[in-house]
This record gives sequence, C-alpha cells and structure tokens, in this order.
Amino acid sequence: MSRDDELIDRSVAAVDRTLLLLEAFLGKPGTRSLSDLEAQTGLFKSVILRYMLSLEARGFVHKEANGAYRLGVKASQLGKAFDGGIDLVATLRPIVDRLMHTTGHSASVYVRDGDARACLVRAEPDRVVRVSIRAGTRRPIDKTASGQAFARFENRTAAALANKGVENVSASSGVGDPLLASMAMPLFGVDDAFVGVLTLSGVIGDFDVDDRKLRAALYEEASNASALLGATLPAQPVTRKAAGRRRSAST
Repeated sequence: MSRDDELIDRSVAAVDRTLLLLEAFLGKPGTRSLSDLEAQTGLFKSVILRYMLSLEARGFVHKEANGAYRLGVKASQLGKAFDGGIDLVATLRPIVDRLMHTTGHSASVYVRDGDARACLVRAEPDRVVRVSIRAGTRRPIDKTASGQAFARFENRTAAALANKGVENVSASSGVGDPLLASMAMPLFGVDDAFVGVLTLSGVIGDFDVDDRKLRAALYEEASNASALLGATLPAQPVTRKAAGRRRSAST
C-alpha cells in the first residue's frame, strides 16, 4: 500500500468513527456517558475522548458537568436543515417507481389531506389490466389497506412498528371495489413522526394480498423510504434476503 493510500484509509476510518459516535445518540434521547459510548461503538474510551474534543469544539456535542455528553447546537441545526430540505415527491418517486418495477403492480404514496387521503406519487405498470389512479386524487380514509394503515399508525411514531416486520403490512381485498386488492405500509420521517402510507395495489386474481414476496418488497421499500425521510426505525427481524446479504458480506 502506498503512502497516499494509507492516508486515505486513515481518513475514511476517522470519518467512520466520527459518524459512529454521532449515531450513538440516535434513538433514546438524553446524554451518553463514556461507558455508554464505548458499549455502543466498540471504540476505546481514549479514542472516544479524542474525537469528542473535536466534536465539542465544533458544537456537535456538549459535555455536561458530570462528564456525560449530549448533542450540541450544530447537530440541531443540521436536523432543521434536513427537515426543511426534504422534497417528499422527489424523495419518494424513486421508491415508488422501483416498487412498481420490482412487483409489476401499481404503487402509490398517500398523505393526509383534510378529512381524506390524497395520492401524492403514483407509478403504474405498462399493462392493460391495472389499478389506475392519478396523483392528486383524493380518497376517503376507509377500510382499504391504505385507510387501515392510516388508522393504525397516523397518531403513532416509528416505534409502533416494534419488531413485527411484515406483520405491520395492512391488506384488503374487494373493499371499495370488488375487483381490487391492496396492501400498505406506514411511512415515518423526522422525529419518527408519521408521514403517510406506501401502497401496492392490483386486480384480484392477479394480486394476492397473502403473497409473502409482495409483502416483503413493500416492507423493504417502506423502510428505505422512512430512512430517507429521517426516521430511525426499531430493529426488525432479519429476513432471508437480508440474512443472505449478511452472509455474502462476511465471506
């Protein structure tokens, strides 16, 4: 390894450690002791102290009188900048498009609009028989999968997902329209607050609400979307697909 490569490796490692320490403050609010940070990051206390000096000097952490650390003003400013910079349509359109292409079914995002839900983003497969709804269309918050997801999660945070995995998916068949079926997952954002619902829908006979692959695809994309929107999701059961990726990464 050349000297330049060695310097780059050290720089990347330093960035990784810095981000690892900041991520240790995610989830439960409050302060973190050196022992807490050591347990959460796997770094030695002596290493943590060196990084904390820089983070404290730049305002990203604040050291309390008892020696514990909390996030500083700069971290709050970053959060506000992120919150104000989110474009829901631009952020969610690639998710909706990918879900549609992966499954071959119509995908949508619904958000609250007064006493109804409005279709914010929509992607439909190129096929003759499909569920066709335009973006901007308003629908009641009914007993369809989307309506169920609103009822279950709208007044809750991402913590409500607990460790239930795809069991968080709501489903309906023949509700509202006897020919249509759908499944939905909630979306969360900054402060783990509810944002809306990601929905997958199709025609009964072609769209099976009990299909585990469809449910897994919807669940995975909803999780991706929530992460992009700023939510911190609780740990979920490892799926076979995820387990396979982990095994591949370790070999």
